[in-house]
Amino acid sequence: MHWIDWSIIGALFVVLAVTLIVCQRYVKSTADFLAANRCAGRYLLAITSGIAGIGAISIVANFEQYYVAGFSPIWWSFLSGPLGLIISITGWVYYRFRETRCLTMAQFFEVRYSRKFRIFCGILGWLSGVLNYGIFPAVSVKFFIYFCNLPAVFHIPGISFEFSTFVCLLFVAISLGGIFAIFGGQIAIMLTDFIQGMFCNVAFLALMVFLVMQFDWGTIFETLQQLHKSNPDASLFNPYATTKIKDFNIWFFLMGFAMTIMHTGSWQGSSGYAAAAKSAHEAKMSRFLGTWRVLVQTALLIFIPICAVVFFNNPQFADAARDLQQALSTMAEQDASQARVPLFLTKVLPVGFVGLFAAVMFAAMLSTDDTYMHSWGSIFVQDVILPFRKKPFTEKQHLRLLRGSIIFVGIFAFFFSWLFKQTEYILLFFQITGAIFTGGAGAVIIGGLYSKSGSTLGAWVAMILGSGLAILSIVLQQIWPVLAPALAEWCGSGCREWLLANKERFPLNGQILAFSVSVLGFFSYFIISWIDRKIHGLKEFNLNRMLHRGEYDTTGEHTEKWNAGRIWRILGLTNEFTVFDRILFFASIVWTLIWTGVFVTGTVGNFVFDWQPVTWLKMWKYYVMLSFVLGIFTTVWFLIAGFRDIGRLFKSLASDERNLADNGQVIDGQNADEVIVKSNTDSAQ
Repeated sequence: MHWIDWSIIGALFVVLAVTLIVCQRYVKSTADFLAANRCAGRYLLAITSGIAGIGAISIVANFEQYYVAGFSPIWWSFLSGPLGLIISITGWVYYRFRETRCLTMAQFFEVRYSRKFRIFCGILGWLSGVLNYGIFPAVSVKFFIYFCNLPAVFHIPGISFEFSTFVCLLFVAISLGGIFAIFGGQIAIMLTDFIQGMFCNVAFLALMVFLVMQFDWGTIFETLQQLHKSNPDASLFNPYATTKIKDFNIWFFLMGFAMTIMHTGSWQGSSGYAAAAKSAHEAKMSRFLGTWRVLVQTALLIFIPICAVVFFNNPQFADAARDLQQALSTMAEQDASQARVPLFLTKVLPVGFVGLFAAVMFAAMLSTDDTYMHSWGSIFVQDVILPFRKKPFTEKQHLRLLRGSIIFVGIFAFFFSWLFKQTEYILLFFQITGAIFTGGAGAVIIGGLYSKSGSTLGAWVAMILGSGLAILSIVLQQIWPVLAPALAEWCGSGCREWLLANKERFPLNGQILAFSVSVLGFFSYFIISWIDRKIHGLKEFNLNRMLHRGEYDTTGEHTEKWNAGRIWRILGLTNEFTVFDRILFFASIVWTLIWTGVFVTGTVGNFVFDWQPVTWLKMWKYYVMLSFVLGIFTTVWFLIAGFRDIGRLFKSLASDERNLADNGQVIDGQNADEVIVKSNTDSAQ
C-alpha cells in the first residue's frame, strides 16, 4: 500500500465521519433511531440497502463462489429472474409487512400470534443473527491483512509484548461499526451507506475499465477452454457441465430458488430498512430499482474471479502465480480460499487502484457492520426486553438501552470472530446459521401475512422444529471430525470406509441442511395450524385490521388504491404507480424476460445443437460488457435521484412532528401508537 492508497481510504473515512456528525442532531425519537422515522425514498433505500447487503464478507464470499463455479451462478440467476420479478411485482412479504407498520418482524409476531411467541422469536432471531454476523469482522480483517500485506504481529517501542495484528484490527473494525450505529442510528446508517454505495459503484466502474484492459477476452477464452478440456465436468462457463463442482453445483442454485420464496423478508440483518420506507409503495419500488443498481456490481464481482482463474492457470502469469501459490499453501484451507482472489489483485493493480479497491472493501465492511450491529442490537431491545416492560421507557432510557445492546453485539462479534473455526465456504455458513431463525420463520411470516387460518400453535411448532434442527446441524458440522472416526469403530466395513473418507467435513453442506429445515418448517406450520383449528374451533384472524385496510386505514395509504383497472391490478399496477413507475415496471419486466429468453436459448443450444465452448464464452463476454455499459448510465441516474431523496429525507426529519408512542410496543394486539391515536379520537368524540 502506497501513501496514495492510504490517502484514498482516509479521505473516504473523513467524509463519512462528517456525515455522522451532521446526522446526530436529527435523532429525536426511537422511530428515528430504528427506522429514520419512516421517511426514506425509493432510491435512498435501493442504494443503501444494497451496499448494506454487499459487505466485505459478501464480496469475499462471491469471489470464493465465482472462482470455484465460474459463470454458472449468473446463468442460474437468469432462471430465477422471473421469480424475483414476481416478488417485486406482488411486493411479496415486503409490501404487507410495511402495511403492518411494525418496526421489527418480532413485533409483527406479537400482533399476529402472541407476546410470548414474540419474545421467543426475538431471542431466536437475535441468536441466529449474531452467530451469522460473528464471522463478518474476521473475514473482513483477514482480507485487509492479506491485501495490505500486514505482519501477523507487531511491536510497540518500549513494550516487550507482541500484539496480534488480527486481534487489534478486529477491535478497530468492530469499534468503527459500533460508533456509526450508536451515534446516528438508522438515519446515519442510511446516509453514510448512501455515500459508500455511490463511491463503490464509481470505483467498480474504474476497476472494471482497468481489468478489461489488462485481461483481454482472447486470453480468458483460451484459459477457460483449456481448463474445460482437462476437466469437462467442472466447466467454468458451461452451466450444464458442472457435476464435479463441489458445493456450488446445480442443486445449490435450485435449492436457493426455493428458499428465496420461503425466506423472503425473514432475514432481519437490515431490519431498519424494512421499516424505513415512506410508504409500502416506496418499499415496493425500491425492489424494482435493485434490478438496475446491481448491474456494474455484478459485472465486476464475476470478472475479478475469472481474471484470477486466468492468472493462476495461464502460463504467461506462471512466475507471479507461483509466488502466490506458495503463500497460499502455508494457510489453512478456508483462509486460503478467502485470500486467493485478494492476493491476486495485489499483483495486478497499480498504485491508486490498490487504494481504490481497499477503500471499496472498507466501505463495504463498515456499511454491513453498522447495519448488522444496529439491527441485532435493536432486535434484542425491541423483541426481548420491551415485551416484558409494562411501563414504556422514556426516550432517553430507550435510546440508551438500544445503544448498550449494540455495544454488546460488538463485544460478542469480537470474541466469536477471534475464537470460531470456520469449516466451509462463507455462503454455506450463512445458510445454516440463518436457518436457526429462517428455518421456521419463513412459514410463520408468510402464513401470518397471507393466511387467516395460521394458528399460534402452528407457529410455535414450526419455529421450535426449525431452530432445533438448524442448531443440531451446526453442532454436527463442528464435531464431525471427532464424531466420524468414533462412529466408524462401530460400523461395518463399507460404512467405516465412507465415514473415514468424509471425516474432515460433514457430508451435507449448509445449503442442503438449510433447505431441509425450511421445508419441514412449512409442513409443520400448516399441518399443525389445520389440526389446531379443527380441534379448538378457532376463529379466522382479522388480516384487514393488522394490515390497516378498509375501515382500519388510519393513514390514508390505501385511499382509492383498488380503483385501477382489472388487468393492471393483476399485474400489481395500482393507482399508486406514476407514469415513470410504470415505465420502470415494464423496463424491469423486459430486462428480466430478455435474460430468461437467453436461458431458454442456451438450454436448447446445449442439449439440441450441442453448443461449442466458444459460443458459451462469447455469450458471457456480451453479458459482462453489456452490464458494465448500462452500469455507467444507472450509476449517474441513481446518484442524482439519491441526492434528491436525501434532501427530502432531511426536510421531513426537520419538519415532521415525532410520535413518541411509536416505539415498537404492542397493546391489545395493536401497535402502541395506534392505540393512543384511537384513544384520543374516541375522547374527542
